[in-house]
Amino acid sequence: MTNKIHDAFDEIEASEELRSSTVQFLQAEREKCGSGQVRRPAWRMPAAVCAALALFVCLGWYYTVRVPVSYVSIDVNPSVELALNFYDRVVSAAAYNEDGEIVLDGVDVKGKLYTDAIDTIVDSSAMQPYLTKDSALTFTVAAGDSDKESAILSGIEKCSGCQEHGGQSYTADVSSIAEAHDSGLSFGKYAAYLVLSGYDSTVTAEDCRHMSMAEIHSMIREHENECGHENESEDENKCGHESVSEDESKCGHESEDEHGHGE
Repeated sequence: MTNKIHDAFDEIEASEELRSSTVQFLQAEREKCGSGQVRRPAWRMPAAVCAALALFVCLGWYYTVRVPVSYVSIDVNPSVELALNFYDRVVSAAAYNEDGEIVLDGVDVKGKLYTDAIDTIVDSSAMQPYLTKDSALTFTVAAGDSDKESAILSGIEKCSGCQEHGGQSYTADVSSIAEAHDSGLSFGKYAAYLVLSGYDSTVTAEDCRHMSMAEIHSMIREHENECGHENESEDENKCGHESVSEDESKCGHESEDEHGHGE
């Protein structure tokens, strides 16, 4: 039987070209085995790279689009806060009193550029009753970066909502936001409360929660005027309260006083 099989294979004729290519293939495979090379499926590495890249892109998208990095507080009597993403678009809007809730119920600002959101809120029908001549429309910006704060302040000052109603803009420390919310205030009104309480320690956050920004600013100006009539040489520290805001401006108006509040 063995001889018959051997004889049968002997009768198969292979061309010289086929024999040569077969020998070369076998020799190449022996060299691979001898060098310890292991063949891996070509698809594994690209798939891993693609997965890592997809994760990186998703995390980057989530951070730049969904995570708040700066904040704008809009206060008159209604108190509203806007949380902005990396691109200065509104991630969320929250009200910190009943009047603010009424204003937000009538508008949709999520996803809008903050300047458009401000104009939408200020121009809303619910906000109009509060925008009187002496309403003290106040914008307060909080961000972890001074350049970002300056850029947002500049944008606010160019908004029609700020310019047409004599709005005032300030900055506040990001770390004060949690304290403000614990006190039931927007961080913008809380910043004004801190200035007022620096003059009058009997004033509480609860008192300011029921006051409009015009009332708070009026009390601050009264204390500033009182300080201005005293002899600085005798009591130079009494008026030494620094502004909670390091950068304040009044839309379309001239410079402000040393305490960071517009006239």
